[in-house]
Order: sequence, then structure tokens, then C-alpha cells
Amino acid sequence: MTSCSSRIDPAARRLLSSIAGTRDARVSAMALAHMRGAGHALMDAGLIVQRGSVMSVVAEDDLDDTPTSVIAHPITGQHGHLGNAAWNDEQTSARRRGYALDMEAAARRVVARLDCSLGKDPVPYLDGAVLDFGTVRLPKRRARVGIWVVRGLSVSGALDKFRQLAARRPSEGLRLVISLDPAKRLCSPTMKGHEVVPLEDVVDHEDGIAANPEILSARLLTGPSDQGPVWVSGDGAVLIVHGERFDFKGTKQKAAVRMMAEAFISGEHRLSTDAVLEAAGCGRTVRRLSELFKGHPAWKRVIFQVAASCWIED
Repeated sequence: MTSCSSRIDPAARRLLSSIAGTRDARVSAMALAHMRGAGHALMDAGLIVQRGSVMSVVAEDDLDDTPTSVIAHPITGQHGHLGNAAWNDEQTSARRRGYALDMEAAARRVVARLDCSLGKDPVPYLDGAVLDFGTVRLPKRRARVGIWVVRGLSVSGALDKFRQLAARRPSEGLRLVISLDPAKRLCSPTMKGHEVVPLEDVVDHEDGIAANPEILSARLLTGPSDQGPVWVSGDGAVLIVHGERFDFKGTKQKAAVRMMAEAFISGEHRLSTDAVLEAAGCGRTVRRLSELFKGHPAWKRVIFQVAASCWIED
């Protein structure tokens, strides 16, 4: 585990999330200049770094404010633009520099207080937008959980690519996915075995952008603050219906509950009982949902079966 003394205050954290939630995680120096100290805090912490310069500018001698393309100088190769009087070197124009989020540096800060199995050598996916930190042990949980740090899930089309990645690399148990995107723009997807959590929901405010292990553990136990009428955890172990919590332990119960809860959330309230039992791996030994949930307080309180159909009722 590592720690960094550079203080990331709430304003800097919000700026980092805004940058992380863009397609390329890039920002211009001109935009940073309007953020006062927040941009400097991220630069001082090494979380955003200079990456070239913007590709078009408004020439200082251009009275009609027409954008002028940035090109390479034919002799020096330096990027800039040709004005009426002289060559203008872009590298000398601080306001026209471009900066990008250093995803690995930011993700390492996020997991700094967590004991991750790949903490020293995370594995990148999707061009570095997803970093796999292996597994982590959290308070009040006996089994280790997988942990990814991601960015850009709120960008159009990114969620589909993430689903494909998760399908190619399925989680053996629960996988915690900490998203750097702004929470208000993140539509938390329901994916088997994955719990997507916005960083701002679990951050330790005293440490800037480091996730607090106690808060992470509580978040997995209680779910998000805005749950809707039905919420289910990524592994199906917890079902909350209008604030009433139900816990499930068996792998077959978890699989069945998750399938029915996801159907409810997507608007398909009734499912084939045979399909649910088959997906849960019940085999021929369990023919009815009543056998799978026999004695469980959720049975006939929120989980129902009539004839060949079953559902979660709110």
C-alpha cells in the first residue's frame, strides 16, 4: 500500500472525475486555468500530465477569430502555426498545452489503502481505461473480492465494451468496480458478479481520492443510497426491496435471486421458473422454486411462483 502527501481537495477530486468521464480523458490548459487551484493540485500530484498541445488555435493576429490548424514546422518539426509576422511555437504557449489523466497514477491513489494482490503491477484493459488490481480483502468479508478501477463508463458506447470485457474475463466471485466518472452521469449497470461503485460514494475525504476500506465494505453490504424499489448486489447475496433486506448464502439461491431481480429492474417482471432454475444450476433435483427457497424469509414475501412463472414482487 502506498500514500501520497499531495492533498486532493473536493474541488480537485470533482475536476479529476470530470476529466476521467470524457472519451480521451484530456483537458486543455486553457480549461484548467478557469478551475483555479484544482488543476494545479492535480498537476502537482502527478495525476494529470502534459500530453502535447491543442490541434487548433485562434491566431493572435487573426481579427476574425478563425481557428488556425496546428502544423509541424517544415524545418524544426515543432508544432505551431504560421502567423502574419512569424512562426508561433505551440510549446511556448502555456494556455494551448494539452493535459491528460494519468490513469495508472490515479488508480493507484484510489487503492492506496487497500491490500490488493496486484497493487504493484495492475493489468490494463481497454487502452488503459480499466485497471485490474487483482483481489482485495475487505473488513467484515471472509472471501477476497476482485477489484477493478475504471474510467469513461459514462461515455457513449463504452458500457457495451466494458460488458464484453467482463464477459471475456468473468469473475469467480464478486468483483468490485470503482468508477472515476462523476456519479450523476454514471448509470450503474447490472452485471453478473460485478458491483459498480462511484468513487465519490466510497472515498476517504481526508485522503483525497483514496477509497476507504470500511466504507467500501459497508457499501457492499447496504447498497447505494438510491436503490429504487429493488436492488440486488453483484453476486446476488443481498436483495433489498423497498428498504427491506434479505441475505442469501447458497450459490444457487444467489444466482436465482440475481436473475429475477435483474428482470424486475429491466421491466420484465415474470420469468420462466424452469429457466431460472436451470440458470441457477439446480439440475433435476430441484423442480420448484419453493424447494430452492424453503424456509427463507424472502419466500412468499417478495419471491413468488405461480404455475410456470416466478418473480420478485415489490
